[in-house]
Amino acid sequence: MDNAGFKLDLSYLKDVASGSDEFMIDMIDLFLDQTPAYFEQLEQFISEENWSKVADIAHKIKPTLAFMGVDSARESMAGIEQNARNLVNLEAISPAFQILKEMSVQLYKQLEEVKASLQNPS
Repeated sequence: MDNAGFKLDLSYLKDVASGSDEFMIDMIDLFLDQTPAYFEQLEQFISEENWSKVADIAHKIKPTLAFMGVDSARESMAGIEQNARNLVNLEAISPAFQILKEMSVQLYKQLEEVKASLQNPS
């Protein structure tokens, strides 16, 4: 996955929200509140080579990425989870995480913009 392949698709969130901007804002807030902490934990466990914890945290992050419609990131996170859980391709985990971490900065920015447009529709 590269940054060019990153695409935010909120159609699933819109479906679940059934047209409620307030619900979408709440879900975006929850994502923006929790996900950076999960990423910090994941980075910590990767540096410690604590693979069972890496798998657990990656498993937690995966559905939130799917909920926000970032399928390429969800797939990459699933790969990290599987590698860590099965103790295979461990050398690929850190580089994959670094790409996701860089992508997350862009994702948070885009979600803030979506949230602002929902709060102040023109």
